[in-house]
Amino acid sequence: MSFFDDLCNRHWCKEFDCVCGTNVVIFTADGFIFFGLLDRVEDGVLTLVPAANENDVFVITAGGDIEEEDISYIDVCSVIALSKNVVKKPFHSHKDSNE
Repeated sequence: MSFFDDLCNRHWCKEFDCVCGTNVVIFTADGFIFFGLLDRVEDGVLTLVPAANENDVFVITAGGDIEEEDISYIDVCSVIALSKNVVKKPFHSHKDSNE
């Protein structure tokens, strides 16, 4: 992880390496919440892809809107909390109201 280890909490680096390949909910300092499958950690950047049985990565913005993305990139330094092994999407988009 190159120079990144010197700048951010080493605990997060090890933690994210351990949960690669699982569904996660990630909370960031700027108020965003992400739900997806943690695909990889590379040079301090997390790559989220759609979680199991989902078509998109779900993002709740700081304003409360729910966005759907094909892929998300998150700076590890902005992460303040992590929920691991999330079985299903913890929040609903407007598209879900018909279900």
